[in-house]
Amino acid sequence: MKTIENDILQEWSKLGPRNTMSASLELLAEEKEDVCVLTADLTPTARLTNFKAKYPERFFDLGIAEQDLIDFSAGLAVEGVVPYVVGLASFVPMRCAEQMRVALGYMNLNAKVISIEAGVRFGPLGNTHYAMDDISVIRAIPNFTIISPSDPLQIYKAIQEANKIDGPVYIRLTGGPGFPILYSNDQEFKIGKAIEYKKGKDVAIITTGSMLAEGIEAAEILEKKGISTRVIDMHTIKPLDTAMLDSVIKENSLILTVEEHSCFGGLGSAVAEYKSQFDIAPKQIMANLGDRFQKLGDYKYIIKKCGLKAVDLAKLVEQNR
Repeated sequence: MKTIENDILQEWSKLGPRNTMSASLELLAEEKEDVCVLTADLTPTARLTNFKAKYPERFFDLGIAEQDLIDFSAGLAVEGVVPYVVGLASFVPMRCAEQMRVALGYMNLNAKVISIEAGVRFGPLGNTHYAMDDISVIRAIPNFTIISPSDPLQIYKAIQEANKIDGPVYIRLTGGPGFPILYSNDQEFKIGKAIEYKKGKDVAIITTGSMLAEGIEAAEILEKKGISTRVIDMHTIKPLDTAMLDSVIKENSLILTVEEHSCFGGLGSAVAEYKSQFDIAPKQIMANLGDRFQKLGDYKYIIKKCGLKAVDLAKLVEQNR
């Protein structure tokens, strides 16, 4: 895996997840001749113009046809090609859930699906373009791995590591331009193994995707008030790192899960489901997008409205201790 220098990470951070993803796909294609990229009328939107120019014979834009996009990728996978499918998270998986279940999950094919602009990143475009339920859809499909990277380096490493899995992978990209760099190149990234970003003995904040930055800031607020706070980056939602959860259940007195997703079927639900087998386990509170369609507004407004900013997370912890 190529080492990504800090100046490149800074550029990726400034430009946002879509540019980070496209650059990472180009780097992967340089190393792996069997990798190709598919999309559904998103060539410029997903910043894939350069990939198309560099690898025209390994790029397919199928137009506005998400069901065909998934079935086409399945056909490529059967022939030994490794397709990376790029779609809008509001449409992939929702519009093509059956194809993802039957063509990729049931067949256990080696295809990777990357959904951009997950959560409520599309702001004023409204609820038709918000992806608040995609994790719950994919979690219900056997054989799928689900990754939600939290910063530029993790996006790069998730795309690289997904190539090592022989089976379907769903990568969910959250956050926008200016998303912070949280990891340096010496940080190990392993699918299925969470990262303990910060140690703490009282509260454990378990985050995924873009919410890691808010979780870290919330921990800093709580530490100033004498509350020892642990921060865990659960970048892989399926399979969960149950060893890390065992540690949390044993060592922490309160769990806060934080995610840019519905209150149903996401990270919080997965953690609660695992905890349910224990006779004694810490109380769990969940911060998420709730069970509602959102009021239209820009991204920062909606995140604040849903209580996902660091100051609101810290208050939630204080209220439930």
